[in-house]
Amino acid sequence: MDKLGCMRAFMAVVEAGGFSPAARRMGVSKAMISKQVGQLETELGVRLLHRTTRQVNATGTGQAYFEQCRPLLAELDELDAAIHSNTAEPRGELRVTAPISFAELHLMRALSEFSNRYPEVRLNLILSDRFVDLVDERIDVAVRIGELQDSSLVARKLGRTSLLACAAPAYLDQRGEPTHPLQLSAHSCVVDSNHPTGTLWTFREGNNEITVNVTAKVTVNSARAARELTLLGEGISYLPSFAIADDIAEGRLRRLLPDHESVPLGIYAMYPHRRHLSAKVRLFIDHLAEQCKEMYV
Repeated sequence: MDKLGCMRAFMAVVEAGGFSPAARRMGVSKAMISKQVGQLETELGVRLLHRTTRQVNATGTGQAYFEQCRPLLAELDELDAAIHSNTAEPRGELRVTAPISFAELHLMRALSEFSNRYPEVRLNLILSDRFVDLVDERIDVAVRIGELQDSSLVARKLGRTSLLACAAPAYLDQRGEPTHPLQLSAHSCVVDSNHPTGTLWTFREGNNEITVNVTAKVTVNSARAARELTLLGEGISYLPSFAIADDIAEGRLRRLLPDHESVPLGIYAMYPHRRHLSAKVRLFIDHLAEQCKEMYV
């Protein structure tokens, strides 16, 4: 019995939710997958899967076995990749997650260049502004912006950005321009709910920080959507510079409170701590670092 093959077949069934999708994923017949899982259950002397005509689920023992198999097989895959990395072309799927607006505005060219340079790597880009669990969702690399919290991940700094208060000239002509952060409380504001503090906007004044609780006329979970609403004169927004730098430079938006800056936010490439880092992950992070070198957007 090929125990490693049987373990991979079992994991594929659990992840795919059935024998047929697992067989398609692995490029073998459904009968082969069923045979391998059966051999594994016989070898272990336990039932790993509940089988019905409609669905397949892991038993309690099967789920525990699955959780133990996953890091074990991942370690073997990483070891194989590390051994071949010096001689073989990087290949296979590379799962990358990044914030939606930042990726759309600043990562597409870098991703395209990497894809052309390494055609055997299949990029799977998951754009999301939610916190993605890299281990549970099998993510190889995450691009994150802001303060780092998860110490179990390895981080490499790519650049930095900052939050800027801004508004359309038409809005300011009608409502006046604030000259101090505390004056923001009297204005209508467009709030990007991806910002962790929501309506609490913080500015630096010398060595001190000033936090203002603004009034949200519109709240939206997208920096690009908040930018569009700000351009339409809906109010003042507090957005990352990577989303509005061109608008400010070309006069479509006016930067407010230039003497009261926000604390810069780091832009990082993050990946799970692994003993053997695969060539495709290492090369991708190096590529991002080169593309984003000294980025301040």
